[in-house]
Amino acid sequence: MTARRPNILWLMTDQHRADCLGAMGHPMIQTPHLDALAGEGLLFRNAFCQSPVCMSSRGSVMTGRYPQAISVHGMGILPPQEITVAEALARQGYRTGAFGKLHLTPQLYTRDQLQSDAPVLDWRRYEPAKLVPIPDDPYKVDYGFQTHVGYDDALNGNFRRWLAEVEPDLLAANPQRFGDDAPPDLWVSPYPSHRHPSRFIADHCDAFLRESADSAEPWFAFCSFVAPHHPFEAPADQLARYPLADCPLPAAKGGVDPQFIPEPIRQGVGQIERYSEETQRRLVQHYMASISLVDDCIGRLMATLRETDQLADTLIVFLADHGEFLGNHGLLRKPSMHYDEVMRVPMILRLPGGAAGGRQVPELVELVDVLPTLLGLAELPQHAGMQGRDWSAEIRAGEPLGHADIYSDMYTMYPMTHGVRNGPYGAAITLRSAEWKLTIYPDADASYGQLFDLANDPDEAVNLYAEPQHLATRERLLFRLLQRHHQQVNPLPLRLTQY
Repeated sequence: MTARRPNILWLMTDQHRADCLGAMGHPMIQTPHLDALAGEGLLFRNAFCQSPVCMSSRGSVMTGRYPQAISVHGMGILPPQEITVAEALARQGYRTGAFGKLHLTPQLYTRDQLQSDAPVLDWRRYEPAKLVPIPDDPYKVDYGFQTHVGYDDALNGNFRRWLAEVEPDLLAANPQRFGDDAPPDLWVSPYPSHRHPSRFIADHCDAFLRESADSAEPWFAFCSFVAPHHPFEAPADQLARYPLADCPLPAAKGGVDPQFIPEPIRQGVGQIERYSEETQRRLVQHYMASISLVDDCIGRLMATLRETDQLADTLIVFLADHGEFLGNHGLLRKPSMHYDEVMRVPMILRLPGGAAGGRQVPELVELVDVLPTLLGLAELPQHAGMQGRDWSAEIRAGEPLGHADIYSDMYTMYPMTHGVRNGPYGAAITLRSAEWKLTIYPDADASYGQLFDLANDPDEAVNLYAEPQHLATRERLLFRLLQRHHQQVNPLPLRLTQY
């Protein structure tokens, strides 16, 4: 560790599968900068989100607490009482900035009710959410981010204002679509790489890094890309890196037996089969190309850290909020079926100076562990209420780390104020160990569920949930799942006496 507290650069992608990195063994994807980062840091091969949907996962990872404890159930809004990574660091003297997608507040409500084309972090403006008020606190303003240049999926006003300054002719550009056979969210981006939203996000983070180079204060930069989240849109220059004929068709991996999946989740079964093989290849092509563009942007940020002589003093973490099916099991996007494709995410941690570089961590870790571990590595205090594990001592000592099992859940998102039901989403709760995975659907009856023997069936192709010979295993895992669910009750307020 350096004498001064380290700078912290938090890089994040959205809906990014764990296997879509060269460092994770993907045979085709081009991610040289992230692969280099993995070579200089720790590559977590089995990192899992605590909810495979944007808002609950982001709220959880940015607080070190489970979705149940922070009351973000699927979608929602992060209550202002919660302590985010930005607030925790700002209280320790860090300059904080967020660039790109935070998604701690609702997008469509912001757009349609607040009439804002850019993300709004002021929780007071979301009165219908019935948030419990808190006293004024400068460290709570905008969840602790002193600088914020937001860009969310449906809130792109900041990007369009930037585009109007740098290349206004592109404002009227239209995407190239692929006809009736293709899904409506598949197109060629009208923006070349250097004018794409991913580059907009990286450029603003880059400016923050340069402005901070001579600061006496350490800094925290949260650089969060929307890609490769759908829509599946990539610039033509990135698509050229992946000839369509070379892009593989998605592996079915046994598909999904719909009799064990309740409605409305069952609506997602077999979705990829609606499209031709050419369209399926195109979805894979656009997904990989979007990731390669993000990788280019991350390479730019790494070059800036080297150029400004800040790399040796910077702790870097890269992760995604959740994954994407991309046709596996016949599924597309992220319906509430908890296969590894949506639960397992890429994660890299690079220590200042590249200490512990090149280590691969095979054990199970949870994204809820990230914040306590970052604070531990920065030798900063752990605040009350965090539920994740601090692995900093094991990382420094090169010792084994990880959980015996991981927990992930999804709550029924509807009904919701100012919202409508949309898509194959519903309640699902999952326990995963190295050998087994159990998913139950608590809004349905006990006949619905999935049980996979991961040791012998890593593709999760054969559902053993109803097999009599596996009933004892199912019951054992169900009790452990109940234990994990119970342990995630909010530990705050702390108990001061027995009575």
